[in-house]
Amino acid sequence: MAKKPDRSVAVTRTAILVLGMHRSGTSALTRLVNFLGAALPQHLIPASKSNPRGQWESKPLVALQDELLAGLDSSWDDWRAPPPRWRESDVAAGFAGRIRLAIDEEYGNAPMFVLKDPHVCRTLPYWMSILEKSGIRSAPLIIIRNPLEVAESLRERDGISFEKAMLLWLRHYLDVEYETRHLQRNIVTFDALLEDWKLLAVQSASRLGVTWTRQPPMQDVREFLDNELHNHRSTQAELEAHTEVPYWVKAAYRALALLCDEPKSADPKRELDKVRQAFAESAKIFGGVAFAQTDELKQAAIEVAAANLRGNAAEALRTELARVSAERTALTARLPALERDLTQATARANQFERVSHDFETALNQVRAEAKELAVASDDYQRRAEENERRAAGLTKEVEILRRVTADAAELKALAKHLSERTEWIEKELKTQHAKSEKMKGDLQDAHAKTISLSTELQAALAGSMAAAKEAHAHETRATKAQTEARQHQEALAAARARISELQADEQRAQAEISELRAELAESWAISDEIDRAAAKPSLHIVETASAPEAQKPADVQVAAAAPREADTRVHRIEEDLRFERMHVKQLEHRLTTWMGLASAALRKFTRLGRQSGTKRNPPRNRLAAPSASRT
Repeated sequence: MAKKPDRSVAVTRTAILVLGMHRSGTSALTRLVNFLGAALPQHLIPASKSNPRGQWESKPLVALQDELLAGLDSSWDDWRAPPPRWRESDVAAGFAGRIRLAIDEEYGNAPMFVLKDPHVCRTLPYWMSILEKSGIRSAPLIIIRNPLEVAESLRERDGISFEKAMLLWLRHYLDVEYETRHLQRNIVTFDALLEDWKLLAVQSASRLGVTWTRQPPMQDVREFLDNELHNHRSTQAELEAHTEVPYWVKAAYRALALLCDEPKSADPKRELDKVRQAFAESAKIFGGVAFAQTDELKQAAIEVAAANLRGNAAEALRTELARVSAERTALTARLPALERDLTQATARANQFERVSHDFETALNQVRAEAKELAVASDDYQRRAEENERRAAGLTKEVEILRRVTADAAELKALAKHLSERTEWIEKELKTQHAKSEKMKGDLQDAHAKTISLSTELQAALAGSMAAAKEAHAHETRATKAQTEARQHQEALAAARARISELQADEQRAQAEISELRAELAESWAISDEIDRAAAKPSLHIVETASAPEAQKPADVQVAAAAPREADTRVHRIEEDLRFERMHVKQLEHRLTTWMGLASAALRKFTRLGRQSGTKRNPPRNRLAAPSASRT
């Protein structure tokens, strides 16, 4: 199974990935997902003859995908597997940032959007990794269509052969199914989309773990999902009966159809794994040979195109040369006529030159006479202008005299008004000067007060800062003292608990000692009785002593064995008592040690509390309040 993507980035958005082979209904499914609330890209590829209702693909993203495949020396119609470890190559690294930027520009901040491009099936893990690093969850929605219908549609649109169409169908679906097993996905058929789109929408929302944000108008969806979209029709029985369809394609289509109804079934996946492994081995063997011829054909096509360009250039040159030759022939034919025209024009030019000389002589005479007349006219003109200037000067002098007389009267009135105005201004200046002197004094006093207040304010600010620092230091010390007190309290509580345990152990030990002493006393009493019984002479015992052991009475045997058992029991009790005394001494020593530690901790806590109580200042402001409350 494919490697799961990195989950280190928080997932906040969802990308519905519409995946499938070309001509399998991906465009119709994408538009349905858009009807249900998923956003489309900003720059769509326009509708075409093969997709009259729109392709719903992002133009920048499709261009980047085609460029990526070209960088890997592949294309959308390449049925071979991508090169090994191509995702770690420099080509792939150079496209990651560009693809991420294009996704942001195409979809903005849409929380759920649909991304459709059949070319992406060739590099699907790479795209899902980029989406995951951008915080976008991939939700694959795979649509499958009968391979016979796909092959017929590809032949009609692109002229692709039946055999190549089968290989392309197999490559797309084997890769897509394998790379999406670890994700929440849904696999649907093109027939199910056209028959009951509402059931497909509910099923997809459940399996993909999404919630559709819009309820589309049924009329709009019905008009878009017209049965006319299903141009080429074939049944699964026809596919199974077709002899030219490879077994792998039939097996893969059966397995994918089962996953539509039972997405968690393991048998179809195992069947697809077998087909994929066999197809990969075959592609290694035959792919290089098949595409070697394709590469040669491509190179030949490039060379033919270059030759056609050179031929077109040569044809253009030949056309230009023919045009120049025709123009040269026409000029050569016209040359005698042009020479006759030149001779006639030369004769007319000589005639015009003679006439021009005669006109030039007459013109010179006229110019001399005109010059004399111009000199006389200039003399009369100069005298007339001089007389006009003198008359205008006299008129101006008379007008000036009149104006001067009127201006003199106005000047006298104005001089009187100015004199009065000057006296009033001087009085106002004196008044304003007095006021300004007074305001100057007030300003100086205010400046002195400002300086004094500034000095006091700086002193108060310094004092406030010092007080704040002191309060912060007190608060720091109080916090530290509280921490230490809390630690000592915890240690004291632990010591007290340990003392309680030791006291309980001591009580248990005392109880055991009491029991042992009681047992010892009882043993000693039994021993004393046995000793007293042994000290009394008994004739019966003496007589029976000489008798054989078998003939001794049972009570005599018991009496003889009792001292031995008593001695053994006494010895054992003495050993137990000695061991218990040693255990009690150890417990007393441990108890003494723990009591000493508890006393030391208590004294330290008491001394710390007394020091913190004597050093801590009473809360003078609100800065000390939190420390007091915490204590």
